[in-house]
Amino acid sequence: MTCRLVRRHLGAFIDGELDPASQIEFERHLEACSVCQEHLAFEGSLRQQAREALIGVRAPEHLWGRSLHRFDEIDATRAERNSIEARPMRWRQTWPIAAAAAAVLIIGSVMGLPESTAYQGAGMLQDVVNLHSQALPSDVQAAAPQDVVRYFQGKTPFPVKPAQFAEPGMKFVGARYIKVGAHPAAALYYNHQGRRVTLLVFRSPEIVRNAHRTHVGGRELFYHNVGGNVVTIRQHGGVNYAFFGDLDRPVLFQLAANARVAY
Repeated sequence: MTCRLVRRHLGAFIDGELDPASQIEFERHLEACSVCQEHLAFEGSLRQQAREALIGVRAPEHLWGRSLHRFDEIDATRAERNSIEARPMRWRQTWPIAAAAAAVLIIGSVMGLPESTAYQGAGMLQDVVNLHSQALPSDVQAAAPQDVVRYFQGKTPFPVKPAQFAEPGMKFVGARYIKVGAHPAAALYYNHQGRRVTLLVFRSPEIVRNAHRTHVGGRELFYHNVGGNVVTIRQHGGVNYAFFGDLDRPVLFQLAANARVAY
């Protein structure tokens, strides 16, 4: 790790956009190099001064729309690449994407980008997809619904019970406490004939704004297309039940419609 390389990508380091391995390499270099430490301090100070100088300035609405459109294009490109070859990307591959994201975040924090429920909803949808993709371990593994209910008491502002399904191939595997955006949520893991299905339970009205609507089996369903995949959402009593899995779209819609979410 050279000083030239570190200084070139200090912005990505400050914004936490490096992958874990590269982050560690940067930290080790900075611990041993006083000159790069000065550059790091200068970069941080420069960003802080920019924020203070532009307090009260608001970005135009059209910039926000263009930024979201660009993020959609990036998601579509990454999804296409992942379908061809599934491999982790290191910071040399991801820094252009990180730079684009950092630019929007800096504009938002410095220029007072207007709050957008569309942006909040997009972030939560990405949380749903990421959780399923990461396959994080369960906090509780139990076949008895009452064990899951006890685990989530005090963690979520609503009672959590594993959804029940009439399909014999749908098996409850476990559950995990997470957050979707800033909202406490329960992640319920299922196995459907050897394929993983994740059901996230949380409260947030933003998730269904601008969503597509359909009816399956007399049930109203909301859904979003995310990077070539679909997140299917069902609501009951002000609570969202977001389904995502390694299944064909019609199968996922049918599971969401037939799920017994309140009993």
